Amino acid sequence: MDVDPLLPLWLLAIASLVAGAVAGVLFERTRGSAAKRAAKFEADLVRVRSDLMHYQEQTKHHFGKSAELLGRMATDYREFLDHFVTGAEELCGPNMKELNASGLDRPLLDGAGTAPAAAAAAKMPDMARMPPLDSDPLIEDAVK
Repeated sequence: MDVDPLLPLWLLAIASLVAGAVAGVLFERTRGSAAKRAAKFEADLVRVRSDLMHYQEQTKHHFGKSAELLGRMATDYREFLDHFVTGAEELCGPNMKELNASGLDRPLLDGAGTAPAAAAAAKMPDMARMPPLDSDPLIEDAVK
């Protein structure tokens, strides 16, 4: 068997070509446009994550403050209502007559200190037929 004398030369050429291709791919990945794009995307990702975390923190602070203010408002309203009813009872005494919108006697507050809205709605059939206070029949007729 004769070995072709050019075979080592062919192997050297193929090995050089493969080594050159590998070196080119490595160079492109580490220093080329793909690496620059990857670095830009990574920087954008870090910035967007930071923005998202800041937004989440702002949202949590906003709704926490809203809940705190609403709680204070409910407590103040409850205190005002108690003051108002107590003052009315003290000032008017036994002459105080409790009225609702239809003129029927009913307590302003139930035993727990809250307005009985469901019972009040059931006792006011006249109010159900009335148009809402913010509607204007003239404008509604013009629209139709």
